[in-house]
Amino acid sequence: MTSTTNANRMRRLAVAGALGLVLTLGSSGPALAGPGKPHASPAHKARPAGSHTRHTEVQRTEQGHTRNDTWTGQNGRTVQRDAEVVNDRANQVRTRDVQWTGPQGRQATRTDVTQRTDDGYTRDSTATGPRGGTVERGVVATRDRDAGTWVKDVTVERTPPPRPNGN
Repeated sequence: MTSTTNANRMRRLAVAGALGLVLTLGSSGPALAGPGKPHASPAHKARPAGSHTRHTEVQRTEQGHTRNDTWTGQNGRTVQRDAEVVNDRANQVRTRDVQWTGPQGRQATRTDVTQRTDDGYTRDSTATGPRGGTVERGVVATRDRDAGTWVKDVTVERTPPPRPNGN
């Protein structure tokens, strides 16, 4: 595998990780956005607002890699993202576990298990937000080589976080 391919793979992982952060910490509540505006996502608040620094460490492992990112805002608050990717080539399965820790110690997690199939792949994802809500997402993607098309069927099940007062 060439270094360009590895660099592209790492860029895609970084984009996927950022998307995972948005999906995990994001809110589906329309109260955050004004009329006619797209839903605002508080996930951007997980990273320090304004000026910040980011430190990233990536380490290859025998079956994948780990990546650790730390964002530090000008006020000294930090956000940590730790990811581990394991590739089981014999079974054509890739597992990714990601954990975010915010400035107040609140945590969110996401696990993806992707399996290659004869004509595409399946992916099962589970994300848990900092307040305990979960999102389970299943994808079945099928490629028709002759037609040059992909068909994706996606199922999403959301469980809201428990209410603070127990109701």
